[in-house]
Amino acid sequence: MNKASLGYLVCGALLLCVVAPACGGSQKDGKTAAAPERVEGIQDTIALFKKKDSSIEQLFSSSAGYVVIPNVGEGAFILGGAHGAGEAYEGGSYVGRVSVSEVSIGAQVGGQSYSQVVFFETAEAFKKLKDNSFQFGAEVSAVGVDQGVAKNAKFKDGVATFVVPKGGLMAAAAVGGQKLSFQPAH
Repeated sequence: MNKASLGYLVCGALLLCVVAPACGGSQKDGKTAAAPERVEGIQDTIALFKKKDSSIEQLFSSSAGYVVIPNVGEGAFILGGAHGAGEAYEGGSYVGRVSVSEVSIGAQVGGQSYSQVVFFETAEAFKKLKDNSFQFGAEVSAVGVDQGVAKNAKFKDGVATFVVPKGGLMAAAAVGGQKLSFQPAH
């Protein structure tokens, strides 16, 4: 073997050692491919909504899918934001983790926390969530859960959302502009 061939062989071997690990996929570590961590408080939140309004049971059983977010924290002083984590269910079965986020600007001050449930009327609306292309329109607002409210629920663009306030000083529970991000269970 001549010197040039040996040089190409060594360079090729070094290149392979550097490039091969990078071609192993996008995983940063072994945990990346694992199923998303489950969110605590889901069943307690569902029970709370059913206790506040027994007619909401119909929406849990008849909707194409739903998202349960046990705690959404929201705060603002001119610039506002909200964040929470929950789980998505299709046909009553867990299908993935959901995070909710919102950024807003305007005349606002205060903070609040609330539990939120989002019902999807159709499979097409729920598919938007699973495709990560779902976002509440600016005109959508959440309905505070009270006895009998759910049986008169009006879906807007295939979605109805309900909240139970947990505490805070912001008067409204508007969800316009909220973005839901979906991470599948598998």
